[in-house]
Amino acid sequence: MAVKITHLTNGQQVRFANADGARRYAEIIGGGVDKWRFTVVSGHERPELSGRVVNVPVWRMTSR
Repeated sequence: MAVKITHLTNGQQVRFANADGARRYAEIIGGGVDKWRFTVVSGHERPELSGRVVNVPVWRMTSR
């Protein structure tokens, strides 16, 4: 079951294939599940193609 999470402060939306992935993202990257609203979406729903760009942080691993 697909899940979409929406940040309560800035409105950022991220879609996941399942609730476990969404919960893990919210806990580790998003500052906690209490800062996100979880919504179940149908598998047939297409994401909006409005031209908005979402910046996702890239974690680089370097050995120092």
